[in-house]
Amino acid sequence: MKMLMFLLVILISIGTVSAVGIVWSTEGDYVTENSEKCITYGAYNPSAQDIKVKIEATESLKEAIIGESVSNKIIKAGTEAQAAEKVDFCFKVPQVYKQDCLMGNILCKKTCGEETKVYKGEVTMSEEVIGGDGGSGSGVSAEAAAPLELRVLCVPYERNWSPVYIVGIIIVLILIGMLLYKEYSTPQVVRDEERLKRLQDKIKTEKGKK
Repeated sequence: MKMLMFLLVILISIGTVSAVGIVWSTEGDYVTENSEKCITYGAYNPSAQDIKVKIEATESLKEAIIGESVSNKIIKAGTEAQAAEKVDFCFKVPQVYKQDCLMGNILCKKTCGEETKVYKGEVTMSEEVIGGDGGSGSGVSAEAAAPLELRVLCVPYERNWSPVYIVGIIIVLILIGMLLYKEYSTPQVVRDEERLKRLQDKIKTEKGKK
């Protein structure tokens, strides 16, 4: 009788243990710095409970991945690998190659003389059990992993001198504005007197030449 109860407890435990499986179609991809990328994985759940999956990149990929996000997906109990649910793993690729800048982070160019940077690691899919046996809440209880290699492409570009041109135009406009303000802020009588004086000086100069 004790042996029968022991086997019954084991069978019940096996039936309630949750699990997650991951399916992938690629182990590597090319990405461009300062861009966004999404990779689709498959998630299956051979356990007896519904689960909610979560995807994260391992630490060795963190230099090439920021702002990870995963589509909120619930995987029904008993989902086999052949019927795996699609889960999108999206992330942003930061700037990983050095720039040649003249002032701070402006007037920069990139020649892409370095070798292509490659980051290797894994994408782990963990599961959160939804609810439980007569209870509520969730907890991570298992995970699966898929290898991932990211090759970050460098995009060369020349210096953008537009900011310099814009600043130069602004300075010229300011100077013209100051001159016009100085010219037209003076009373008309004073301006006429100044013109008359310049004209008289010019007449005297011309007479002196004769």
